[in-house]
Amino acid sequence: MKVLYTNAASSVEEWITNAESSLDSSARKIVGVDVEYDKLNGSYFSPKKAAVIQLCVGTDVLVYHICHADERSEKLYEFLFGYRYTFAGFCVAEDRTVLSRSKYYIHNLKDIQAIWRDPDNKKRLQGLKDVAGAIIDPIYFEMKDGFGRKEHRMWADPPPLPPKHLEYAARDEYATYEVFRRLDVFERGFFSLFKHSEKKRGRDW
Repeated sequence: MKVLYTNAASSVEEWITNAESSLDSSARKIVGVDVEYDKLNGSYFSPKKAAVIQLCVGTDVLVYHICHADERSEKLYEFLFGYRYTFAGFCVAEDRTVLSRSKYYIHNLKDIQAIWRDPDNKKRLQGLKDVAGAIIDPIYFEMKDGFGRKEHRMWADPPPLPPKHLEYAARDEYATYEVFRRLDVFERGFFSLFKHSEKKRGRDW
């Protein structure tokens, strides 16, 4: 995994340029997205705002400390706003609202939580770790261990973020991307099988 941590708009735009080059040469144009907030609880007079935006394409992850950005990135606005790419997140409703307070909007945004759940897990509400542990690798069941409320209160602290936070942000975002990418492959595979069900199938060796 290659991780870029920055609060510089120019570095964000360079990352996006490279991501667009990779996406435009790919049949499946998927971008993982997540948002960390500046506070745990917001109010009408002091709502939550975006502290960190994470993006992932393949194994390239951007951790953008947006609450300490040196300037606004219009390229990021255009990247998120359009319909060229499919953005995937987990439990995205609040992320969308919080991003809008920074005047960033994502239109083509898919919510993994609304698409799939582990049928063998009896929890009423399943988190990203539950889904990633079932789809990618059981090690992801522990991906959020040791990262609690104390750590979540630190996203808006002055840069640089602690290594623990960078590891959490990168792992979280890669898991989001990879879960959706695999679900996309599964869905297209099932559809292809159904579409060609009338054909005789057998081994290819």
